[in-house]
Amino acid sequence: VLPPALSREELLERADLAGQVRIMKIIWAPDKTSPHLARLRLEKVTKGVPRYRFPFLASLGLSRTIEVKMRRIKRDSAGRKIPGEWSDGYRVGDRVMTHLFWDADKNGYRTLWWNAVWQTPMD
Repeated sequence: VLPPALSREELLERADLAGQVRIMKIIWAPDKTSPHLARLRLEKVTKGVPRYRFPFLASLGLSRTIEVKMRRIKRDSAGRKIPGEWSDGYRVGDRVMTHLFWDADKNGYRTLWWNAVWQTPMD
C-alpha cells in the first residue's frame, strides 16, 4: 500500500525544484543498483533555482536540461514489486508537472513523492 498522497500545496512546499518539463531521454542503468536517469527540459519553473546539466549553456538559453536520478523499485525474490514501492512515471516525450528535491547523497535531483508527477496539456 502506498503512503498517503501529498496535496499540491505540500508538494510545492517540500520541493526544491518544481515546474513543467518535457521528458527528453531516459537512460537505463547498466546494472541493478545504479539509478536510471531521466533528462528533462524545463519549460516553466514554478519553484526553485535549477541545477542545469550545462549551466553555461543554460545561461545562454541554449540548454535548459536537468537530470533526475530515478527510483529503483524494490522487488521480492520472484521479481514482483514490493507493496508500497513506486516509480517516477517519466516517459520520453511526455510533458509533465514535476516536484523534485536535491539529494546531496546521490548528487542529483530525485522525484519527491509518488504523486509528484502528473501529465500537463499539450499546447
